[in-house]
This record gives sequence, C-alpha cells and structure tokens, in this order.
Amino acid sequence: MSRKTFAITLAAAFIVAIVAAVAWRLLTAQSPDNRIMASGRIEGRITQVTPKVSGTVAELPVDEGMSVTVGARLARLDEPTLRERRRAVQEQQSTLEHRLASERTAYAVAQRELPLRIAQARAALDEAQARLAAAQADRAQAGADARRLTTLAEQKLAAEQQAETARSRADVAGKTALATTAAVQAASRNLDLARLGDQRLAAQAQALAALESQVQQAKAQLAELDTRIGYLDIPSPLAGVVLTRSVELGEQVAPGSPLFSLVDLNRLYLKVYVPEPLIGRVALGQRAEVRVDAYPDRAFVATVTKVATAAEFTPKNVETREERVKLVFAVELSLAENPGGVLKPGMPADGVIHTASGEQARQAGQASAP
Repeated sequence: MSRKTFAITLAAAFIVAIVAAVAWRLLTAQSPDNRIMASGRIEGRITQVTPKVSGTVAELPVDEGMSVTVGARLARLDEPTLRERRRAVQEQQSTLEHRLASERTAYAVAQRELPLRIAQARAALDEAQARLAAAQADRAQAGADARRLTTLAEQKLAAEQQAETARSRADVAGKTALATTAAVQAASRNLDLARLGDQRLAAQAQALAALESQVQQAKAQLAELDTRIGYLDIPSPLAGVVLTRSVELGEQVAPGSPLFSLVDLNRLYLKVYVPEPLIGRVALGQRAEVRVDAYPDRAFVATVTKVATAAEFTPKNVETREERVKLVFAVELSLAENPGGVLKPGMPADGVIHTASGEQARQAGQASAP
C-alpha cells in the first residue's frame, strides 16, 4: 500500500469516526452541559366550538384553514320555533302591560275617591243625626202639647179642635222621627260601605301586584328567548385558524355537538421528548429556542412550561424502533410570540433548552410546587 493510499484510507476512517460520533450523540440526545437539543412538532391549544341551542345551519361563512378574529361569525343557525315563541310572548307581554296600565289608572282614581266618599258619608250621617235630634225634640214637644190640650179639652178649658190639631201634629212628629231614624241608619251603613273602600283598595293592589308579576315573567321569558335566539349566531371565541369544520349547510345540529375546532396561533408550543438521563437538567421557566425548516435563520423564543412527571416510551411517530424503546419525558416549550402567524400546528421543529440557569429555575419550580 502506498503512502498516498494509506493517507486517504486514514482520512476516510477519521471522517467516518467523526460522523459516527455525531450520529451517536444525536441519537442518544447527548448535549452540551448548558443546553439540551430535541425535536418534535409544533402544537396548539385546540378550542372546540359547539352550539348552545339546536337549529338548522343557515349560514356558514368560514372553512378549514381560514383565519378568524375574535367575535367573527363562524356559523348562523335558524330555529323558527324560537322566533314563534318570542312573538307569542311579546304579544302576551303587550296585552298584560295594557291591562296593567288600565288597572293602575283605576287604582289611582279609587285612591283619590276613597277619602272623598268617606267624608261625604260622614257628613251625610252627621246631617241625618242632626235631623233626628230635631225630629225627636219636635216629637217630644208635640206629644207634650197633645197631652196637655187633650186634658184641657176634657176639662172644657180648651176647644176639642185644638186638642185634635195637637194630636195630629204629635202623630206627624212621631212619623218624622221614625223616618229620620231610618235615614240615620242608612247614612251609617253608607259610611261603613265607604270605609270598606280600604279593603277594596287592598284587593286592587293585590291584583296590580299579580299583573306586575305576570308582566315581569313575560319580560323574563322574552329575555331568555332573546338570549337563546342570540345563541343562533355562533362567533369565534378567539383569534386563530379553523382546523376542522364538522358541519354543512342545512344540517340540523344539537346543543354540544362539535362544529369547529380552532387553534390560537399566539399560544403555540413545541412538544419534545427528553431522554430519562437528561430530564434532571430540565426545569420549568428555563429559556428555550425553537427553529423550523421553513425559516432556518430565525430563532423563536420559548420557555419550558411543562415537564411530564412520568416517563413513557418514545412515541410511535419517531422513525426508528431503537429510539421508540427508550424512556423519555414529554416537555412543552411555549412560544413567546408568533409574528405574522408564520408558525403553524404540525410543523416539525427543533428545540434547544438552555440549562445554564437550570438550578435557579428548578429552585423556583420547587418553591411553587404544592
């Protein structure tokens, strides 16, 4: 073997050794002491959008892959039964409100009339009692005169005609006294009836309260129906991207049935798996970087926000079986931002966890742990 051939063979062996070392380091996830490198896929917090009421899909302005803003309409349902019930309740409320207004007017009039009626009845009773007193006095005087003139006529000291006139006057005075007594009784009954107006007012007040309660119930039903009708419009709860759409126009949907799944592009994270020997160097709050193939020159800032408490075998989506049989811990690296929404769920990415300040991060995590 010539020296040249030997040199070439030696160089090739050296290169192979270097490549093997690098491959072994990557496969065993060995990293420098101040960082850990791992790969995974970008994931997001998925929000399922479901309806609160049943209805038929009448409008569907979005599709999978579209970006939506907070409050943007995802779908609109139609439910004629709800609208019919609302019309019926609104008509009932209107009728009750008219009745209530009329009853309130009648109650106000009765309130003003009651003191006047009582005063009038009391004045009439006073007047009747005064007439009765006068009639009784006149009856007593007429009776006394009739008895006196009758005695004088019997003694021939007065004319019989005078005695007869006195007796007639006494009879009239007696009848007048009886009539005024009846008038006093009638006036007393009228006063009692007038005083019963308080009870009638109380009954009217109860009727008003019942009507007011019915009006409030109708308003509450109307508000509830308005709320349910409002639920027919399904807005986006977040700004993000529509991942899936599970409904089509004309479909009948029930409350709680899945319609859309959304992901918030501002709350993405990279899920990686760290080998068991290295997990002791990972702690919550550690700084990390994420890189994707689409933007090889950009490093996206991230933070370790979740470290699994139990080990698992490497997931099946890892390419080689040798890697799948290793025990690993799932770690989430939450991205601080996603400028322009360039990062998407499902993108393969590489993460670097900086462990230089790992001890401080671990101490902070242990202090906050229950």
